[in-house]
Amino acid sequence: MPNFFTPEFGPLRGVRVITTGSIIAGPTAGTILADLGAEVIHVERPKVGDTLRVVPPYFEADGKRIGGEFVCVTRNKLSVALDIKSEEGRKIFYELLKHADIFIENLVWLEERYGITDKDMLEANPRLVIVHVSGFGRAEFGGEDEKCGRGSYDIISQAYSGWCKLAAPPGMEVHRLPLYIGDYVTALFGVIGALSAYVYAKETGRGQVVDVAQFEAIARVIEMYYTMYHNLGINREGEGLRVFNTQPYGLYRVKDGWIAIGAIGPGLYQRFIQALAKATGINPADYPYEECAASPEAVNSEKGRELDRIFNEYLMSHTKEEVEKLFNAFRVPCSRVSTPEDVVRDRHWIERGDIIEVLDETTGRLVKQVGIVPKFSETPGRIWRGPPKLGSDTKKVLKGLLNLSDEQIDELKAKGVVDF
Repeated sequence: MPNFFTPEFGPLRGVRVITTGSIIAGPTAGTILADLGAEVIHVERPKVGDTLRVVPPYFEADGKRIGGEFVCVTRNKLSVALDIKSEEGRKIFYELLKHADIFIENLVWLEERYGITDKDMLEANPRLVIVHVSGFGRAEFGGEDEKCGRGSYDIISQAYSGWCKLAAPPGMEVHRLPLYIGDYVTALFGVIGALSAYVYAKETGRGQVVDVAQFEAIARVIEMYYTMYHNLGINREGEGLRVFNTQPYGLYRVKDGWIAIGAIGPGLYQRFIQALAKATGINPADYPYEECAASPEAVNSEKGRELDRIFNEYLMSHTKEEVEKLFNAFRVPCSRVSTPEDVVRDRHWIERGDIIEVLDETTGRLVKQVGIVPKFSETPGRIWRGPPKLGSDTKKVLKGLLNLSDEQIDELKAKGVVDF
């Protein structure tokens, strides 16, 4: 495809993606693809843009401001401000799709509100991959029509998927997982669906529709919750800081904060006991795996509780650094619980390129973000641009891709069809 407007890099170089929508799963799927080299054109509403642009708290500078959460989830994209509700805007939109490989949207009411159908999009570009991201899925893939038509946010998907119940700590009936973790999980499944269908389209020349429902994406991640209940009658709710069926596995308080440790299975458990013996002087033979850690009954036995007491007494008298050093020396997985203050000073994060700075084009401020995930040996991803200004690439794309003249673009702007 001609006329790419982004640098050439990464395993997805040469792939063009059009995205519409806002908050947060659909656009985040686009960002992930953009980090790996795809050219992503984010179509936003003129004057307004992605709703997340105006959600506080804000980054502010020189009288300009941008939503802080928008800055977190948007980079490496082109921004085209286009009113796809208008007839002229829809015509331009279909022309853009003719030059694209993948289209990702999370508007839910795309056809009802904007008059854009899968049939029309595939007629415009028969090899197009169409990815619909929604809370409850599309009716053509099954389910109740009424539910498929509902709007959704991250918290809605957390609730309907059962995550809010599963994540509740002891003493609480429900819990909201912080930030928008359900949206991010959904975005990852959207990327998987988009790239899988893209491979098929490359082989056959035939595009298709991919349906990504938030609640299903989360359900797939927490499948043990349902599988264990329906087949074994085990309810995993209310586990809190530790699992119920083995030890040690969970979060534990230490002298100066918290650590996580996990020793699942007899092999790792033996290394854990050897490490604990070195630190406390216990006899490892007194605490066999089968009697202390191999089952819920073992964990709750007199000997299992005694081991837990000895372990916690050791932890409360030692620092995070001391505990990490001890157990990792015995190859027992163990880590401190990090905070943002920790990671900006952590050499491992820094030397892997996991804390980076990008320029926010709206405010002109440098902002810290998390780097590229995953990493590639031959075709690494790259961050070439921070969050773009609304409509910053409208003119460039319409001229370079659709061959519109300056006069035509200015006329469209005067009508409110585009903005830049």
